[in-house]
Amino acid sequence: MLTQFLKISGGSIQKAAAAIQKGGLVVYPTDTVYGLGCDPFDEKAVNTLAKVKGRNKGNLPVLVGTLGTARELGDISGEVEALALRFWPGPLTIVVASRATLPPQVVGLERMIGLRIPGRQDTLELISKSGGSLLGTSANISGNPSLSKAEDALKVFDGKVDIVLDGGLMSVGVESTVVREVKSSIQVLREGAISRGELRTALASNVELQK
Repeated sequence: MLTQFLKISGGSIQKAAAAIQKGGLVVYPTDTVYGLGCDPFDEKAVNTLAKVKGRNKGNLPVLVGTLGTARELGDISGEVEALALRFWPGPLTIVVASRATLPPQVVGLERMIGLRIPGRQDTLELISKSGGSLLGTSANISGNPSLSKAEDALKVFDGKVDIVLDGGLMSVGVESTVVREVKSSIQVLREGAISRGELRTALASNVELQK
């Protein structure tokens, strides 16, 4: 496979979206680190992505462009809804019960889905042109550090993905924080770009914030 390395623009976003809709894989910039994506409803593409990433356990998160799409794919309610309204668009992934029929690599045996609206306009444009949702796992080999430069992503995935979109250096360089609601409390599965303290300020005082 010949991997194209393209500066992100209206034209390259259109090319990347077309590749995704045909079952391809694309590396793209987000508001945190570089992401590795495909159509989350395309099981063959999802399985190829998991193989390329070396991911054999855990669910693959999904980026969406709007709260409406997030509600279509997952149960955004209760305390996690308060967090979504406070931190979306932004670096918070919320794990909820899936409402959509998605591949096992995305929802797992428990049929849970990790959802996020990124706070970067060209990423949102890519999501929109790709059909409204996009697999949003970090562009790295599982267990290795996340990548903040497109050139580094190209070294890792050259010949394995269709397109690498160069959106410059990721200023945050830290993955999103991941949370889920457990019996009316919020469990922090991964502390990332949003701190526990910031999460605490967005929750009612009677809501427990678990480790």
